[in-house]
Amino acid sequence: MDKNHIFPFLWMRGEEEEVLRTEMKKIAECGIGAVCVEARPHEEFCQEGWWHDMDIILDEAKKRDMKVWILDDKHFPTGYANGLIEEKYPERKKLYIASSKANVYGYPNRLLTLNIRRMLKPAIGFWEIGDAMKNMEERAKNKLLTVIAVKAAEGKLLCEDVIDLTDTVKDDFAHFSLPEGIWTVYVIFKTRTDGGNDTYINLIDAESAYTQIEGVYEAHYARYADEFGKTIAGFFSDETQFGNITEVCYDAALGKKNMPLPWSNELEAMLIERYGDSYTQYLPFLFQESEEKEMQHRIRYDYMDCVSRLYKKNFSDTVGHWCEEHGVEYIGHVVEDNGTHSRLGMGAVHYFRAMSGQHMAGIDCIGEQVLFGAPVQERQGIGGLGGDGEFYHYTLGKLGASCGHLDPKKKGRTMCELFGAYGWNFGVRDMKYVLDHLLVKGVNELVPHAFSMAEYPDIDCPPHFYARGNNPEFPYFAELMKYANRMCELLSNGQHVANAAVLYDGEADWVGGAMPMQKVCRELLENQIDLDIVSMDMLENLEDYHGFLRGDKLLINGVEFDALIIPYSRAIPAHFAKWLKNKGTLPVFFVEEYPKNVIGDFDDLNLEQIKECCQVIPLSELSEVMAEKGFCDICIDSTFSDLSFYHYKKEKEGDIYVFQNESPSKTFQGIVTLPVTRELVYYNAFSDSYEEASQKVYDRQSKIELELAPAQCVVLVEKKEHVCIKAHQSFTEQLAGLVEEDISKDWAVSRVRSIDYPDFGPEEEKEVLEPVSDEYPAFSGIIRYRKKVTLDQIPLAAYLKAEQVYEVMRVSVNGTEAGFCLNPPYQVEVTGLLKTGENEITIEVATTPAREQLALPQPPFDFGYEATEATGMFGKIALLSKC
Repeated sequence: MDKNHIFPFLWMRGEEEEVLRTEMKKIAECGIGAVCVEARPHEEFCQEGWWHDMDIILDEAKKRDMKVWILDDKHFPTGYANGLIEEKYPERKKLYIASSKANVYGYPNRLLTLNIRRMLKPAIGFWEIGDAMKNMEERAKNKLLTVIAVKAAEGKLLCEDVIDLTDTVKDDFAHFSLPEGIWTVYVIFKTRTDGGNDTYINLIDAESAYTQIEGVYEAHYARYADEFGKTIAGFFSDETQFGNITEVCYDAALGKKNMPLPWSNELEAMLIERYGDSYTQYLPFLFQESEEKEMQHRIRYDYMDCVSRLYKKNFSDTVGHWCEEHGVEYIGHVVEDNGTHSRLGMGAVHYFRAMSGQHMAGIDCIGEQVLFGAPVQERQGIGGLGGDGEFYHYTLGKLGASCGHLDPKKKGRTMCELFGAYGWNFGVRDMKYVLDHLLVKGVNELVPHAFSMAEYPDIDCPPHFYARGNNPEFPYFAELMKYANRMCELLSNGQHVANAAVLYDGEADWVGGAMPMQKVCRELLENQIDLDIVSMDMLENLEDYHGFLRGDKLLINGVEFDALIIPYSRAIPAHFAKWLKNKGTLPVFFVEEYPKNVIGDFDDLNLEQIKECCQVIPLSELSEVMAEKGFCDICIDSTFSDLSFYHYKKEKEGDIYVFQNESPSKTFQGIVTLPVTRELVYYNAFSDSYEEASQKVYDRQSKIELELAPAQCVVLVEKKEHVCIKAHQSFTEQLAGLVEEDISKDWAVSRVRSIDYPDFGPEEEKEVLEPVSDEYPAFSGIIRYRKKVTLDQIPLAAYLKAEQVYEVMRVSVNGTEAGFCLNPPYQVEVTGLLKTGENEITIEVATTPAREQLALPQPPFDFGYEATEATGMFGKIALLSKC
């Protein structure tokens, strides 16, 4: 298959050959041309059982002209290296620095003694003795790095008054005196325990990081070298993370209590290069905040800067280069949630550097991260972790797409792993919304999560799309995937159009006290000003990103920006301050405030010089200022914050506009002004067809009358050689002037589970339609409704409309399929299918598998809780026509 942009996870656990071959067949039926195999887990990963199953998958892929990607570990997250750390290389385990501290009162000439050996481990309470004793043998290997006394300020703060006591240590004891006052003595030591999972690689140690390649990549190349670059497309890293704590959290920023910090000899050398041997005097401020902030800001910035550069060098770039040398590509994603993209713990410290070696940008959208109708509400999240709706709705997709747009290595490609862990309630109706949301943000490569081959129901992060034939919506999922492939192809191999470059907030987050970039993204996107997120690395190394400054414009990899917007940051590094000073006439807007400090050596540069060449704008006025300056691509004639759009240009196809109404209840009706004069038409990616648009052209602009129902997404393209089948009509226009006949009563209703389709059970005559779930609360499957309607004459135009449907509706008239609806409004054209006399209307409604879970064994855990909707078709059903 060519022009494929979808490669769903195919979970491998050692299933029988027939199951493997059937699942590949079903995936191909969706118009999908690739899979990403994932051990979930496979106990014989990279052993004979795995090779046996891989042989079958590769055989099926070759038969169907499909590609195969490989998730690069025995289980997620990536970094286990197929067990090599614990089985072969224990010396490559993660290394950390941790701290113990003692509060002491200093007094001149008073000699104090600290037992340093006792402090080379975490302090614990007596109630923790049982668990704590497990690591005593490993703790005995901990090594002292430094002993630093820091003057205490009020509360939890420190003063930046430090004394190095390391030289006072002799035979495990430190003997010293301190000036008068309260001091905190930090004992900072190297350790391989009391951190995260010690079976994982150390990402900032080159030898340890390479273990991932040895354990997985080289093993697959040894077996399948001839398939590399042919059937095998590449490898997928899943949520590679520092994992320096076992806690699942989003707040693993520097200063988190009891958090050890990743360490390596390379990292130490980098810090010595920046500070000399005095770097150790700064280390306490990695663990605790200071009153003055100067030393704190500097070491926190430098530490995270070095750590992220080592991740880039030792892991991302190394894996990427290995893949290039072996004829395949490297893709994947890290944990992006709630600022984790720039933090430790589950994070990778710097999103763009983590993506450096990958050939596509990558994100994931799972576990209710994007929720229809809840753009700014807190998410419950998997396991109750919660989540910032603003980030997920306004920034997650843009973060990935910006990397895809601006990094030449990505070739305009942004991958998103999507749909997983939303639950069995999550059907194609909601999948369509989430998919469109991501497309309109710039995503164009998809990894649906997941095709599980386990016995139904698999409790692992549903939904599962085929579920061994038990998902009633699988045929409609297939249609959605065909739609998705066409949309992704349309939005590939071109150029995004954006006005605003929003500075990535990673470095600002390292320092602390910054405005999250999602605040700026929300303000711009709600006012239809499109953006890309740019990193300092891009700005300071423009040539590497095919970029340059041209007059008052910033160009990066072909995208031309009118302004650089910087969310408030408490401090900025000196090298970036110098770039700002030399940026020419490019408009730069600091949001809310200028930074208060510059980090590092900045020679004769000062903040006043930055203020002279930049401007502060309140967040609430940002979009207005951008519009006044003409820094916007489109405009609408009325305020509608839920209208999202994406402008894309291709050499052959010209301008492409995608619009989505993200309101759950309001219809958008308005005139959109676009900066094009060529004739535009609507493109329907479901039917792969074109319709004429209502367009008025004058003053080098076009005005389009646009009406979008809630969740509706439409595409406008240049007409070129496209043949239109008819004039486009909104849902409202389709019914204008039609006479309504109420056909809500007297339907024959029957049911069937998905696995038994199409062998429906006996029909029941229903005078009034009620939700099927009222009578059969644990039923999931397909519900068939049949009714005969008598007409005196053949209508010139006719539509069937149902008020309430859960969740997918397919309509046939007189044995001929009229069409299907994945989401509201449930309105299907039946023109040309009706005849005089008696007509039989058949409607099939497919549910999600959610309700039948009530009758099945329940898992011993819940990721979250959600309401189920009433199933079937009910409420008003109407036939609208004119003769």
